[in-house]
Amino acid sequence: MVNNTLEKDVRQFIEKKLPVVTTLLLKKVVIDEDEPLQSLHEWDDVVDMTEAYFQHFNVSPENFSLRNYYPWEISFFKRKNQNLDKSALTIRMFIESAKAGRWLYD
Repeated sequence: MVNNTLEKDVRQFIEKKLPVVTTLLLKKVVIDEDEPLQSLHEWDDVVDMTEAYFQHFNVSPENFSLRNYYPWEISFFKRKNQNLDKSALTIRMFIESAKAGRWLYD
């Protein structure tokens, strides 16, 4: 039960700290736990969120660097992955790291 609560708390925290993303019809976009945050949010927004996340959930930020995840290129016209040297940064990563008390990824 504690893990489910932590998962919910992390998700809500991230959604609260990051700007709301909407469709062209102004419908709120719900972010899947495995969707790259970089595809929806700019570097500056994610920097602010991660700093608050590490402090709020008491997660050690050692080994965390946004340079592993940005810059992230979005192309609507090309089908190939433009981000071969960057990893996806996902809500699931933040949830799992909060459970462990340290950043689990590099």
